[in-house]
Amino acid sequence: MNYVAGEWEMRSDLNKTDPSKGWIIGQFPLSATEEMDKAIDSANEALKEWGNPNRWSWVKRAEVIDDLVQVVKHWQEQIAHLISTESGKHITEARAEVIEGIHMLQYCASRGRYPIGHKISSEIPDKDAETYLSPRGVCTVITPWNFPFAIPTWLIGPALVSGCPVIFKPSEETPFTGQFFVELFTRVAYKHKVPMGVLNLVHGLGNVGEYLVRHEGTTIQLFTGSYNVGSRIKQIAATHHDKLAICEMGGKNSVIVLEDADIELAVRAAVLSVFKTTHQRCVSADLIIVEESVEPEFTRRFLEMAKKIRFGDPFDQNVFAGPLINEKAVDKHLYNISKIAAEAEMLWQWPARPLCQKGNFVFPSVFRMKYGSDSFALREEFFTPVAVIVPVKDFEEALHVANDTEYGLSMALITEDYRKMREFKIRGKAGLKYVNLPSIGAEVHLPFGGMRRSGTGMPSAAWLFNYLSHETSFTVNYGAEIKMAQGLAVKV
Repeated sequence: MNYVAGEWEMRSDLNKTDPSKGWIIGQFPLSATEEMDKAIDSANEALKEWGNPNRWSWVKRAEVIDDLVQVVKHWQEQIAHLISTESGKHITEARAEVIEGIHMLQYCASRGRYPIGHKISSEIPDKDAETYLSPRGVCTVITPWNFPFAIPTWLIGPALVSGCPVIFKPSEETPFTGQFFVELFTRVAYKHKVPMGVLNLVHGLGNVGEYLVRHEGTTIQLFTGSYNVGSRIKQIAATHHDKLAICEMGGKNSVIVLEDADIELAVRAAVLSVFKTTHQRCVSADLIIVEESVEPEFTRRFLEMAKKIRFGDPFDQNVFAGPLINEKAVDKHLYNISKIAAEAEMLWQWPARPLCQKGNFVFPSVFRMKYGSDSFALREEFFTPVAVIVPVKDFEEALHVANDTEYGLSMALITEDYRKMREFKIRGKAGLKYVNLPSIGAEVHLPFGGMRRSGTGMPSAAWLFNYLSHETSFTVNYGAEIKMAQGLAVKV
């Protein structure tokens, strides 16, 4: 169902399939132009009240989100089951995702009592100067299927606390998790008498998202997904005088293993980086870059551990990860393998896809190759369970290989050398950097976002608050005459 201007609108246009079973689990609407126009109009009408500090202070808006936290906690197991059913994510990961969403909403609730400006000394003693935050306007929130609950909280939570109404379009692959989140919000919205139109839900395909982004009534475009779509959103926003696009768009991520590394820790970090969520995270590592002196031992132990993992029923506690999201992803996995096999040594591969298992299940593959800057394996984002081990002679070459990409989202370094840790921190070209950890594992109170093709340099999660408000200057003269800064003459 869509939720527009405070009303639920039921229609069943598109089927949603369970990626692990292959059967239809429900239907959802394909939003019409009229519905989207109504949602945008209602959000702009709500902005007049929700963004008005005389009506809704930061504290008061944050109290709504605080109550939402309590409702989400009550329903967290049901949310996790819904995530696993429609995305194929393993139930243990789905539970962790709900907790991540709770943490994000808790952080958003706390921001209601943060300072909303700065007191700044003026050049003129008779003047007081300060800054003040005002909401930028209506936000579109377009989110992916791989984190159907957590990422919406990263974007919608900060927007609402900042006073910006939202039109939310969840992925067509996970429409029901997005809908359930809005249903929970409506419960607390009714209690607090939140204006109709503060949060709207519209379902649909890519054309729905593009319509929202192009519309004159939307100001901030919050997007997480592919580079191609994010690039299109940035181009549209750039043609408009008042639009701002904040996009997170994937990565070509690496784990670097140096010769002094704890090999057991390195192997475990690499397996988690590559195969958690069936490699369907924007921060999943495609490349494992290993110093030559330890590469044979690392590779042997990595393969031993990797061969123990199973992809299967996301509700089976003995399974490591679930299926790929859809048939298109399965085709991409087969394509990745064929392209990499033409330029790299294959170390391990089962038949690429099980013949007797229903759903979008595949087997992982591991390759090894020397660095080559123009190769498919070292340039293209995989997003399916494939890993390429790249032997290098030393730390300098390892960092060069990790940085030699058009992306810049996440990378990890496994070492005991504190000087190399610092070099990695300074010189690694990524928005997220980890030492002695996997390339995955973001926390909500840190910025989340990349550089180059991975993002717009305006991160999500906690740091999104920095971009949702105008910070305006406010100056008052308490003197009996006008005195200007920089000694500007006032004689008329």
